[in-house]
Amino acid sequence: MNEKVENPVEGGDKRIDRLKITKVSSGKKEEIEDVVVAEAPLTILLNKEKVITLLCTPQDQECLAAGFLFSEGLIQNKKDIEKINFDRKKNQINVLTKSKRQFPSKFPPSKTLTSGCAKGVTFSNTEEMDPSKDLLIDLQTTLSSSEIQNLIHEFEKKSVLFRKTGGVHAAALANKEKILIYFEDIGRHNAVDKIFGKCLLDRISCEDKLLLLSGRISSDILAKASKSGISI
Repeated sequence: MNEKVENPVEGGDKRIDRLKITKVSSGKKEEIEDVVVAEAPLTILLNKEKVITLLCTPQDQECLAAGFLFSEGLIQNKKDIEKINFDRKKNQINVLTKSKRQFPSKFPPSKTLTSGCAKGVTFSNTEEMDPSKDLLIDLQTTLSSSEIQNLIHEFEKKSVLFRKTGGVHAAALANKEKILIYFEDIGRHNAVDKIFGKCLLDRISCEDKLLLLSGRISSDILAKASKSGISI
């Protein structure tokens, strides 16, 4: 049975949209309406200076902006943030910091294309990074195989948007017993940044937690986790 989904234009789920498609199955062609994941640009500014424009699922953008700036080392904690202004008409988020730091005052203007499906970008100096040394963190907790299986089962149950569209990645922050924070996004890097942005804005420590992912774990994902203090 097909699950009914509200049209976002009519005030429903802004993460999805409906499109007319041509479905071909067993040599037969038919015109149907399909549910697809929505995609929108988000421009992140630091003290009114543009840092980057990301393509993302249009939900929890404040968490994404804070998490991206944290992952890139442009902010360290919530104390750095004075105010976050979200212009929804322009799809722009301006993060104002107490230090009034201007991008790229700390970092060179060069950037690295990551292995993300949407050609993710990092301003970190990946040429000098040694994953075998720079990304290692002492374990803060351990898990049994049954605890891991229980968390993965809960993780899969939460993947509602993926079941509707088949077009998103997911990331979750958990302790040994349950999932604490969960996000889905068209980009796995975005989903991870939303996790860390949520933790930063709500002052949630990651050091005794673990990160669950639906996608491949690349070195830049490991770098994000390392900066947050997550060891698993």
